[in-house]
Amino acid sequence: MVTQRAAEDLGLRIARFASESGVSAQRLASETNIPYATLLRRLAGDGRLTVVELDRISRSLSVDPASWFEDAA
Repeated sequence: MVTQRAAEDLGLRIARFASESGVSAQRLASETNIPYATLLRRLAGDGRLTVVELDRISRSLSVDPASWFEDAA
């Protein structure tokens, strides 16, 4: 089971990577077809990303989905 802390950490990792890559949350929402407000909530750890959402985000940012969990422990 994913804890609230793990969801927050995942959201922060994704947000940080997107920012470092020059991808705004607005652009990420558009490219992933995730409503902007929903994406912001997910990145803040409020609610958990679905597998489909994580896949869309990973594809948009050209990142292997498994990499979001490396060094997370």
